[in-house]
Amino acid sequence: MFGFANGLLLALFAAAVWDLGQAWLAQTPGPGRAGRAFGWLWGQDHYLFGNWGAAWRTKAGGVCFAAGLAAYEVSVAFCNSMARDAWPWVQGVLAPVLDWAAFLFFGAKILFGTRYTWRTLGVAGALYFIARWVYFNCHNIWWIGLVVAVMAAKDLPLEKGLKAFLYSGLAAVVLVAGLNFAGLLPPAPGLAAERNVYEIRGTYGYGHPNTFGGLVFGLVLAYAMLRARKPRWVDAAVAAAAGIFLMVGPASRTAALSCLGLAVLLAWCRLRRDHPLPRFARYLCTAAVLGLTALAFLLPVPMVKNGPGWSDFGPDWMEKLDYVLTGRLSQVWLAYRLLDVKIAGQVLPEWPAIDNSFVFSLYQFGPVVTVLLVLGILAALWGFARRGGRVEVCCLLIMLVYAYTECQSFHLTTNPAALLLAGVVFAQAPRQWGGVHGPLPEKTQ
Repeated sequence: MFGFANGLLLALFAAAVWDLGQAWLAQTPGPGRAGRAFGWLWGQDHYLFGNWGAAWRTKAGGVCFAAGLAAYEVSVAFCNSMARDAWPWVQGVLAPVLDWAAFLFFGAKILFGTRYTWRTLGVAGALYFIARWVYFNCHNIWWIGLVVAVMAAKDLPLEKGLKAFLYSGLAAVVLVAGLNFAGLLPPAPGLAAERNVYEIRGTYGYGHPNTFGGLVFGLVLAYAMLRARKPRWVDAAVAAAAGIFLMVGPASRTAALSCLGLAVLLAWCRLRRDHPLPRFARYLCTAAVLGLTALAFLLPVPMVKNGPGWSDFGPDWMEKLDYVLTGRLSQVWLAYRLLDVKIAGQVLPEWPAIDNSFVFSLYQFGPVVTVLLVLGILAALWGFARRGGRVEVCCLLIMLVYAYTECQSFHLTTNPAALLLAGVVFAQAPRQWGGVHGPLPEKTQ
């Protein structure tokens, strides 16, 4: 995928050069010709490489986006299950084909199915350059996949793509679980020998209970986003049922609690469906992002190591809190002392693990990306709150809660809510964002 990452960047640069040449030729010869060409490109939405086929390129772009999401979801939900150990062709043949299909579909949407001004193209191009630079340092394929998918989501109503994501992911998870119960998949490594752990925490054909929990949470999140226009009581019940199942089956607590929290928020959305979001909602969202970020980075700071054991930490209240969070605080404490921060990210060692997306991003992707992510989420929450997208706001907020004790929030399969950041990535006004069901009129303030 390094070649794809470079190829997409070069293609965007080539498109800009082509556009400049075509815009210059279209202007009347004379003084200021280059300025007029640049002004047209800066403010006028246009397709890259010319406006040929304009009647069908947007529709084809939507199809490419949905196909890319489906291919990506099947690649992760099936090819990264224990099926890869049962059948070598799953990882050797099927996974590369699906990965390349997903990235090529996304690339086709970005290059040929999207309109840009030079302002939006310049902002997104700069952010993509940073993301690509980080990817070359950290080798996290999930990261570059997430970035490319968000770029491909520009101006699209996300409904068709989310349906492809939901249906393909649900089919893959059910297939893997069925193969697991039929005894056709091997047990998860490291858990089979721990009889009690294996019996209590079901993996359902995946390598770890939290992997399964993250996949199910992503599907529930996509389902909730699809109900953005008209949330129902049954939608809250679906999220609650998924949360109870995740708590009882794989005992994936973060995913379970996040689903239950999403159920509460969906119930609130149903109760307030006919009422506009109050003005202070955007300020509450800002406070929530900043508060959770500060909590993620600062809460482990007062910890003190009292002995050689894994749980030998003080003071007592922090030791108890760390126990409740299954070692998340001590993981961060160790990371602060054992890892260096690199400006553009790095390949992290296997230990210490960092199950905290805020701190994980600092070490895996670097401080520049961490700051950009926080600012992007702030802008997205502010924008959706301003235009009345209550379900979108709830999905982004619950994703932040999930991210506090997991690092899977950088997987598209766990975090389809990241697609809501497309408008922010291209520096568009909230009224121009695609959203789940297309652009919405901005609320009069």
